[in-house]
Amino acid sequence: SVTLPLRMKQHNENALAVAKWLEKQPCIRFVAYPGLESNKGHITAQKQMTNGFGGVLSFGLKADHDTHNKFVSHLKVITSAVSLGHDESLIVFLGEDDERQCLYPEEFHNGFFRFSVGIEDKEDIINDLEQALQKVGLL
Repeated sequence: SVTLPLRMKQHNENALAVAKWLEKQPCIRFVAYPGLESNKGHITAQKQMTNGFGGVLSFGLKADHDTHNKFVSHLKVITSAVSLGHDESLIVFLGEDDERQCLYPEEFHNGFFRFSVGIEDKEDIINDLEQALQKVGLL
């Protein structure tokens, strides 16, 4: 597709902005994104991912299972969906009882979100996350 490079540029920019915003929030347990300097694979990612770090990240809340689900229910711009890689922002919660938890690093074991950041305006995405966190009492 002719628009793929433009879409990927936007995915990369948005995901990095969202990851940096999430990382600053005290209610966020962890953010996994290779574009963050705090990510243990960042140096390797810089060498290998020369056109950006992609549009998918993971994060967990300092909250219980129900709060993770309530958070998702308050999102308006971001859609709760299992499919990833669309031009729309999509998020899915993988709970602590998911059989694949053992495949993930320790910080993922209390449940986490897999978030495919879309090409919407990054401020709209961040504002959506912020308002949902406020509605569940985490901000």
